Amino acid sequence: MRKLLLRDFWSAAGATLAERHGLEIVSHVSDAGKEHLAVRDSLGITDFSFMQKYRVPFEKGDELLDSMLAGNVARIRFGRMLHTFMADNEGNVVGDCYVANNDEELIFMCEGTASDEVVNGLMKAGALGAAVQDLTESHVLLGIDGFKAWAVVKELFGPDVLGLPYLSVEVYSFGGEPVYLFRAGKTSEFGYLVMAPAGVARSLCDAIAESAGRNGGVLCGVKAHDSLRLEGRFFNIHAEGARVKDPLVLGLQCMIDFEKESFRGAEAIKLRRAAGLKQKVVGVATLPGQTGLRTGAKIVHPNREIGQVVADAFSPVLDRQIGLAVLPVELAFSGLSFAMESAGGPLIETISMPPIFPKSLQVKLDEM
Repeated sequence: MRKLLLRDFWSAAGATLAERHGLEIVSHVSDAGKEHLAVRDSLGITDFSFMQKYRVPFEKGDELLDSMLAGNVARIRFGRMLHTFMADNEGNVVGDCYVANNDEELIFMCEGTASDEVVNGLMKAGALGAAVQDLTESHVLLGIDGFKAWAVVKELFGPDVLGLPYLSVEVYSFGGEPVYLFRAGKTSEFGYLVMAPAGVARSLCDAIAESAGRNGGVLCGVKAHDSLRLEGRFFNIHAEGARVKDPLVLGLQCMIDFEKESFRGAEAIKLRRAAGLKQKVVGVATLPGQTGLRTGAKIVHPNREIGQVVADAFSPVLDRQIGLAVLPVELAFSGLSFAMESAGGPLIETISMPPIFPKSLQVKLDEM
């Protein structure tokens, strides 16, 4: 199991460490529900260093990544990022990916079910292989997410960070080392990823944690992020992604450039698209005051199985269980009610996603 670079920091903070797809993660630091609400009301600091990270020369590197990923890497403008996915040869999603264009280099970050060996093999294949730098174990990747996340990056890197648009990258200096700041995040609140080399990792983490504390933030784990992603309707490769796999059913068409000649898994995806979509993912929730929503539960209507719950979480904001379900396309819209497991089972309703209004939408960074 690949260990976290800052595992001593997290252990000292009382974090519960766990394993996911052969990688060490911070599961939670305190109560995951409280961490969830902290992101909604203030901010949370999370360790995403388990993600695979690479620095790739832009020359020819765009061709390498373009052949691997569903999105169009060649069209990423300087200073901007692409959010897309990597599929296997059967067209199933195995990586949730960012690619950032930092002028003469591309930064590739991948979170998913594909092992280090698989991703490294793809990245190091061909003539460009020697020029690809694997940053996975030499750099940390820290997430700063929440209603007040901007306050921390402003303290660390200056007020110009407030002008960074969503899906952008900038490089700053910390302790004499280059630190990458990505405006990203998958919670529907303000979100940033900070990537730094091992030499300044601990001091940077301490500075981020101290700033977060001054702004009412907390340390949190990926368990809270799983529920935050679902509540904010961001794709989670470890939940619905791992169960459904098909990017078309998952609704990831916006991450695909269908005009590209080829990419990994393209033929299988395009064949399924040509055959027509028969199922899709839709949001679901328990009725107020009820429980019973769980991943794997059958959805019946009126007395036959028509779908399945593929992700679930408790929403502290809504004070009820929410989830995602795969249903026939003709029934995959909000406002319907279905039973789970049997005709007399607990009722759920289909809902529009996301079902919350993020507090971050109330903030105007250009007025800060």
